[in-house]
Amino acid sequence: MPKIELSVIIPGYNEEKIIVNTINSVEKIIRSFKKSFEILIVDDGSNDTTSKILQRLVKSKKHPNLRFVSYKDGPSRRENLAKSFKLLNGRYVILLDMDLSMDLKHLSKMIFWLEHGYGMVIPNRYHKKSNIKRDPGRYIISKMYNAFIRMLFRTGFKDNICGFKAFKREVILQIIREAGIDESRRRSVFWDTEIIIHALRKGIRIKEIPIHWKEGKSSALTFKKEIKMIPYIIKFWMKSSKT
Repeated sequence: MPKIELSVIIPGYNEEKIIVNTINSVEKIIRSFKKSFEILIVDDGSNDTTSKILQRLVKSKKHPNLRFVSYKDGPSRRENLAKSFKLLNGRYVILLDMDLSMDLKHLSKMIFWLEHGYGMVIPNRYHKKSNIKRDPGRYIISKMYNAFIRMLFRTGFKDNICGFKAFKREVILQIIREAGIDESRRRSVFWDTEIIIHALRKGIRIKEIPIHWKEGKSSALTFKKEIKMIPYIIKFWMKSSKT
């Protein structure tokens, strides 16, 4: 079996309206790279027709590079995603959000930096060269969150939570082993920040890139949803500050 060069992993919850378009869009641009690839959809406990659509797509054989895994205990926000990285085979791993808020033209640049020695590539929506469109309220929440994270963990990054990332496979698997799975589900989208923190502490080279980004309707970060993760963050900070 030839070694796969690129693995694309996309988590989703109740995505029946957009999943076909997302898969088609991702496949189109990845094929243009002329690299072997696979796409893994992580169905995070959807209760709509998402899993049935995925079954139909895989059985149709029109998407030979497509696989999916469905969990029954979702939505977990990020924990079922974390469990699924071990299923990937590619040398490089690209993590996308289902709504494709980030312009996919940036994928080639992310792969470029992985090929040139970086272990992780993260978008910076607040870079002076970035072009973003989002709800003003969510923008303020995001800026407050990132300021809070920089104060606690000194990451040095202005964007610590964007759902789009790229990794060398051995890097993300190492980080997942260290970060573990939060069975309490209180970590929520802090997972995106936690893996950056683990990478920094391991001395993994991280490259930031500016992006074009348009907020999707189901953007994850809201005060009401994420207030529950504050105790987890504080506990993680207290534990990590002792090591």
